[in-house]
Amino acid sequence: MQFSLISLIPRLLQNLDDCADPTMNTYATHLVQPTSLKTSERASLLAYMGLPLQIFGKGSLFGPYTPLQQLDVLADLNTKSYIVGSTNQLLLQQNDRYADVLVNVDDNTMSIFSASLKSALALSTADRRFIDFLTNAVQVTWDESNPSRPKDMGYSGSEEFIRLQFEEYLLAFLSSAKYHQHLEKHKDDDKATLSGIEGDPSTDFGNEFINSWKKTENYALFNRCTDSHLFDIYEPVHPCAGGLTIDDVQRRLAQQVHEMGLDERWRGGKEVLGKHLATGQQRVSGSINTLWTNIETMREAQRKRAAEQKAVVAAAEPPEYSPKTSSEIAGPRCELSFPLPVKSPADFASRQTRSHTGAGICPSGGSQSWRLFLVLGFLGSRKTETGLAKI
Repeated sequence: MQFSLISLIPRLLQNLDDCADPTMNTYATHLVQPTSLKTSERASLLAYMGLPLQIFGKGSLFGPYTPLQQLDVLADLNTKSYIVGSTNQLLLQQNDRYADVLVNVDDNTMSIFSASLKSALALSTADRRFIDFLTNAVQVTWDESNPSRPKDMGYSGSEEFIRLQFEEYLLAFLSSAKYHQHLEKHKDDDKATLSGIEGDPSTDFGNEFINSWKKTENYALFNRCTDSHLFDIYEPVHPCAGGLTIDDVQRRLAQQVHEMGLDERWRGGKEVLGKHLATGQQRVSGSINTLWTNIETMREAQRKRAAEQKAVVAAAEPPEYSPKTSSEIAGPRCELSFPLPVKSPADFASRQTRSHTGAGICPSGGSQSWRLFLVLGFLGSRKTETGLAKI
């Protein structure tokens, strides 16, 4: 990815002799201003226009993979700029110390930590048109089965196509920068302006970016080794210059929404809302299930209580009467020493004896136990002497 990035500057890959250390500067030492130009030869045109822009000269470093042993070089005061890559988390954790711009290739994000650099890198309206043009060309021609080439092996959207667009962009940028110098030098001379060029075309590339670039070693080298009238060779016009359109407004609004983080907040808000709705739905479902479970439990308890009451009533209710002898009435369960039948419950209580023998479920105690049997007997509907005698 780093080599692809620097390949957008024409001829830079062929001139990386000084990129290994910030103290190396042989390219700038041997560079001279071209004295001739062959417009029919691309290499001659690029050299005359000041390309490549040697961004890895004095004070700069290019390290596709930078180990921890080189962190002291990055933090050195003589190191002004660099492009480095690393897989070490220690470098990522100290990004505010070592990085102004951090590109994370794991999650495809870019962070700009320097406030001044962030404002200088803000895209102009023409820059947004240029980037949208490139991204749309790639998306339209993208081939999922063969990402290395566009659909039908065409030219539009290919790597060569993208590099050529950036080459034209940089040529227009350098020409506009020279024309900007020319306008500042002859600001009181209306005849010094080019016909067909309105105003200062460098504004389409961002005034703050150009002012920041003028403070670099790269600009000093470019200005020293190029002709002052490059705008006579290449037209100083942004490739996507033009009046404001509705698409420009939409792009600007989208950029502002992204810068303010509203899209992330809305996305996060939707996720939180979805989680709350799902949690609420689970809670409601759980509450309903618990309610129905409690209702079923209560119903089961009521059924058990009703069954127990029916069993008690059935046990207390005397069976159908059939005449039996006294010995049969007494049975093996309980032998009573008082004569039967009894006239009333009061008579039953008054006529009980002091001594009796008990067997089975019949208690061997006093009068309260017998009263219990009397109460159970009268829970039924057969309140007759015969029923009492049965009990």
